[in-house]
Amino acid sequence: MATIIIRTIIIYTILIGAMRLMGKRQIGQLEVSDLVSTLLLSELAALPIENHDIPLIYSVIPTVLLMAIEIYSAALQRKYPKIKNLFSPRPSLLIKMGEPNFEELEKCRMSFDELLIALRKTGTTDVSEVAYAILEQDGSVSVLPRAYAKPATASDVAAGNTESGMFRILIEKGTINLNSLNELNWDEERVLNSANSQGYDVIDIELMLADDAGNVRIYTKGE
Repeated sequence: MATIIIRTIIIYTILIGAMRLMGKRQIGQLEVSDLVSTLLLSELAALPIENHDIPLIYSVIPTVLLMAIEIYSAALQRKYPKIKNLFSPRPSLLIKMGEPNFEELEKCRMSFDELLIALRKTGTTDVSEVAYAILEQDGSVSVLPRAYAKPATASDVAAGNTESGMFRILIEKGTINLNSLNELNWDEERVLNSANSQGYDVIDIELMLADDAGNVRIYTKGE
């Protein structure tokens, strides 16, 4: 009995340390790589507790290795955003400006009934009032209402409550996001001109965002 208690405490302590080092995203949302790591960690933790013949080190070493892989891969994804597509699928646009994207629903193996359930959870029942419905990388559905279907703010009133859509990443860490360019119908020349007109070089831009109305936000590390 004492052996079981000691092993359980040791494994529990190691897993708590591993999850803390992996970061909050491991707890808040499970992407593909996160889910695989979580399943492996649960199996590695259970083996030495259930079978006393298995040395404890056989669980500790793989746990530390998984932790190192998660931390290193997360660092790589932050430094090279394109690598992220290898670890998890891109968000899927299910509704755009009130129009369902049936091809994308089929690719995601999601029925329209399931989409309506997700909409109802946000208080929306009319598809035409939805500007964007997006299946995120963690499996949740984000719903953004159209301008006329949401409470107007002071800035909306000043702008005439126009439809501006949502912001997308055009540049991240000096790298142009080609997927966002296609979604916004922009080309690289327009991105470069927009950045240069505000006095920025692409290589110096940490983050550049743009919405459907052409509003641009640029951030650098020094700002």
